[in-house]
Amino acid sequence: MTLARGLLQHVPTQPDLERLYYELERIGAPSVGRRAPWPYEPATKEALAGLAGEMLRYDPRLLSVLLQLFLEGWMELNPLALRTVMQTMRWPQALLVVLEFARAATRDVELRYFADYLGAGFVRMSPAERFFLDAERPGSRMARRKSGRNFKAYARWGFIGTERPTANATSKRLVGSYDTTSRAWVRRQLADRRGPFKVSEYLDALDDAISRQQAYKDLRDDPEFVVEGRGRGARWRRKKRRSRSADRG
Repeated sequence: MTLARGLLQHVPTQPDLERLYYELERIGAPSVGRRAPWPYEPATKEALAGLAGEMLRYDPRLLSVLLQLFLEGWMELNPLALRTVMQTMRWPQALLVVLEFARAATRDVELRYFADYLGAGFVRMSPAERFFLDAERPGSRMARRKSGRNFKAYARWGFIGTERPTANATSKRLVGSYDTTSRAWVRRQLADRRGPFKVSEYLDALDDAISRQQAYKDLRDDPEFVVEGRGRGARWRRKKRRSRSADRG
C-alpha cells in the first residue's frame, strides 16, 4: 500500500517499528527496539519525531513513548525545525494530539507555550477520523463499549480515540479525560441501562478518567438528572420525560 503523501513510504512494517523504537531510545525515549533495516534517514531529532508521529496512528504503544519523550526532552527539540517537519507530514495533527496529552500531564507553562507554537495554524481533521487505524474490529465488544466516547486530546484535533497514554514509565500514571459530549452520552447510557446510579458507578463507567468533583459537577449541572437520597447512598436518576399527550393536556 502506498500512502498519498507525508513522510511514510508505506504502512509501517514490524521491522520499521522496531527500528523506530531503536532510534527513539537513542534520543532518550523509554523504548526498546533493534536496528532493523528501513527506508528512512531522519537526520535530526525533529525529523525522527515527525516520522514517529506518522507511525503513531498504526501503533498505540507509541503514544506513551512519545508523550514521555516530550515531557522529559522537549527542551532539546528545536520548535521551528519541528514545525518545518510537521508541514510535510500527512497527519501533523497526530503529533499535536501527543502535545495535548502533554498539557494535561504537566503544569510547566513553558511546555504549554511550546505546544501552542507548534499547533499554531494547523486545523482539526474534518470529518473526524478514528485515531488508531484498525484498532478494533467494527461491531466487536470493545468497539461497542468505546462507541460514543472520546478523549479531549483526540477531539481537539478532529480525531476519535479512547486510548490513554502513560505519562511516567515508573508510576504508570494515565493521562487524559473524556470530553463533555462523551461524558453526557455515558451517563445517559448508564441511566437507561441500570436506572438510578451512584457517583462511583458513573466514575467506573468513565474508567475513572475524571475526578469525583468533576463527576458531581457533571450530574448537578445536567438538567436531565435529579438526585435521590443523601451521602454515600445518594443515587442519580434520569428525569422521566413528559409524554406528548400530557404536554397537550
